[in-house]
Parts: sequence; structure tokens; C-alpha cells
Amino acid sequence: MTEIAFQDIEVGDSPEPATRVVTPRQLVQYAAVSQDFTPIHYNTAYAQGAGHDDIIIHGALKTALLSEWLADWAGGIGAVKRLETSYRGIDYAGEVSCTGTVIGKRIEDGVGLVDLDVQFRNADGAVTTPGKATVALPLRGE
Repeated sequence: MTEIAFQDIEVGDSPEPATRVVTPRQLVQYAAVSQDFTPIHYNTAYAQGAGHDDIIIHGALKTALLSEWLADWAGGIGAVKRLETSYRGIDYAGEVSCTGTVIGKRIEDGVGLVDLDVQFRNADGAVTTPGKATVALPLRGE
């Protein structure tokens, strides 16, 4: 993993998008960990009976995947300080992606902070979970 510094980032930059494949097994595992056993997340027949095409990804899992992507981008020294999301669409198990754009940056109390608009996208590329994030990045030379 290449470490980035606060000085390397400019407003308008976009971290490398991350593509993930969310599997039915992962949804069952997430249901167990989160204690969210709503059947639309792991039972295809139930999800279809509720009007969905297939089992759907937990909203909180989408936020967790965005957080993981941001943490990977920030590197071992950086940190996700804030992440807010809004669930505006349904995502089915399968390929999804995380994207974002830097919308601001500042130094507060000696910490380099980068603000981003972030998006969780379905397999068609539609944004289903937009959000805002703040990531702390190390200052070069410290």
C-alpha cells in the first residue's frame, strides 16, 4: 500500500474506485454479526415475495464497505474521522463499487483533514448510497 500525504491531495481528486462482489454468504455472515436477521437479506424466496429481484445488501454493510474503502485509501497512518450516508436505493448481492471526490481540505490542530463526497454504486453504476466523509491524512515530514 502506498502511503499518501495531505499535501498530495487536491480538491477535485478522486481516490481509486473500489469494486467488490458481495456474496449471499457474506450477507448471511453480516446478518449474524449485526443481528439483523431480516429475511430479505439472505432468503431469496422471501425477498422475491416482498417485491425484490433478489436478496438485498444491508444498509449498514454498504456504509461499512465505504468505510473500508476510505481506510484503505488513507493508508496505515491515516484515519476515517467521519462518515455519513443516506440509503436511497436497493442493492442486490453481486458487484458493487465505492467512489468519491475530494471537496475540501484543511489543517486543524496539526491534522490534515480531507472532506469527500462518497458514493456506493450498484452494478449498473447508479448511486444508491451517497454520503460525506472526512479523512485524516498525515502531513509530509511529520
